[in-house]
Amino acid sequence: MGDLASYIEARRRARGQPAPGASAENTAIVKPVEDDKARSDRIVAENLGTLRAQTFGYDPRQGGGLFQIRRMGYDYAEFYFFGWNEDVRRNTKQLIEVRRGDNRDLRIAVVRRMISIIREHEQEDFVWVSHRLGRSVSLSARERDNAGLEEFMLREFFGGQGALQ
Repeated sequence: MGDLASYIEARRRARGQPAPGASAENTAIVKPVEDDKARSDRIVAENLGTLRAQTFGYDPRQGGGLFQIRRMGYDYAEFYFFGWNEDVRRNTKQLIEVRRGDNRDLRIAVVRRMISIIREHEQEDFVWVSHRLGRSVSLSARERDNAGLEEFMLREFFGGQGALQ
């Protein structure tokens, strides 16, 4: 039991919290102070983007993005896109909201929104890592290949329910 109490006390001290029952007068919390030079260096590094992972050339671990459906209802869905965000110029986790709108099915609306995100980054052929198939697949983001891309994405995310008539 002494080990657990020691662990809890160490965690409390690490957070800078006073011990239970300690008065404010005899408890001194020491926090590290960031001097002007350290603050300036930190801000410059953040603005230059030196803290984010850099890639040169093709690196499949850093390219593209990942879609993950979070919620599906009758006429509303949410999915995450983990990928490049032009606004902040780095990879981020973005929550995308989709309404069924005039689409005949919410699944079609979700897939069409995903395809629009893909087309923001790719206009020609691209490589899709399919967890359903267990391999990488070459797909086309061209408008003329839209029907095939929609059908593939429907199967990828909704399995046997993919083909909608």
